[in-house]
Amino acid sequence: MLRRMILAAMILFSCLAQGKKPALYQVDLIIFTHQNASSLLSDFNAAIPGSLHGIPLRTEVNSATTPYHLLPPSTSKLRQEYWALNRKPQYHVLLHYSWLQPFNNQQAIVLPKLSRDGWNVEGTIRVRRSNYYLLDANLLFSTANNTAFVFSQKQRIKGGDIYYLDHPHAGILIKVHQLG
Repeated sequence: MLRRMILAAMILFSCLAQGKKPALYQVDLIIFTHQNASSLLSDFNAAIPGSLHGIPLRTEVNSATTPYHLLPPSTSKLRQEYWALNRKPQYHVLLHYSWLQPFNNQQAIVLPKLSRDGWNVEGTIRVRRSNYYLLDANLLFSTANNTAFVFSQKQRIKGGDIYYLDHPHAGILIKVHQLG
């Protein structure tokens, strides 16, 4: 009798678990350049990747809990860092994005191509969940005079903490945190 009750309870809980919305986490990202980056680019020429593979990040802002859409800037947990970077003349913020991803996502997110103040940025950000979050950043920075550099880094990050990825010419601030 006890076995049947336990079996019935397990079946009930598994049915309830399947009816839940998929668990999501939010990725907040700031990409910026350093003041002297354009003067140092002559030494770095990089090949532009032929194609980017991954899930495209949709640029229409969506405040609903829809994965792979940009969220309004007010939802970012990096707002204070964004304003601090904007106030310092040695940094130039190129983008400040936030989006949602499901926990089971294993694919890279293709960032929308960006052209801002003479800089072009394209590439992918891959965040996978393990014991920690695993981050792979592969970005191509270029200017109108065809000089470019690649920002490619891997990092293990803890949920809820802010991480800084450094490059001689650019920087990334990222925070990944679970919703709910």
